[in-house]
Order: sequence, then C-alpha cells, then structure tokens
Amino acid sequence: MSRRTDAVRRVLVWLVRGALLALWALVGWGTLLLLVTAAGAVGEGPGVALGRLLPTPGASLWAWLNGGAAALALVVWLIVLGLFVRSGGSFNDPPP
Repeated sequence: MSRRTDAVRRVLVWLVRGALLALWALVGWGTLLLLVTAAGAVGEGPGVALGRLLPTPGASLWAWLNGGAAALALVVWLIVLGLFVRSGGSFNDPPP
C-alpha cells in the first residue's frame, strides 16, 4: 500500500469519525429535547409542549435543527428498542 493511499485512508477515517460524533451529538440533543417536551406535557398538556418543539413555517434554522434532532433521536431510540426486543431482551446474546 502506498503512502498516499494510507494518508487518504486516515483522512477518511477521521471524517467518518467526526460525522458519527456529530450524529450522536444530535441524537443526544434530540433526546434531551424530547425529555423536556415530555416533562412539559405533564404540566401544560401535550399540545402546548409539542407546539414548542415543532417548527412553524418561517421559523429560524435553530428551530428546524431542534425539530430534526428530536425526530432523529426518536427514530434512533426506536431502532435500538427494536434491536433490543429482537435480541430477546439482552444485547449479550445473538438473535435466534
């Protein structure tokens, strides 16, 4: 393997790691937003709490990023839950 190929591979590895870090940071932020929304739904009702989370037309970029992060977190945690249920309730054993 040439030095150039090795250098390109190292750069790609760092880019992929950075992208994964950013993705998991969005999942973490979305999870926090969903937890705050759930807590707000208890006191204010679900309509008001969801109204704060979902962006409206003309909303800022941050509002859209928050909504997207919450949706991403919901999808990721549903996938994790599905994998957990499919594995029989334990991540240590392989699925049947």
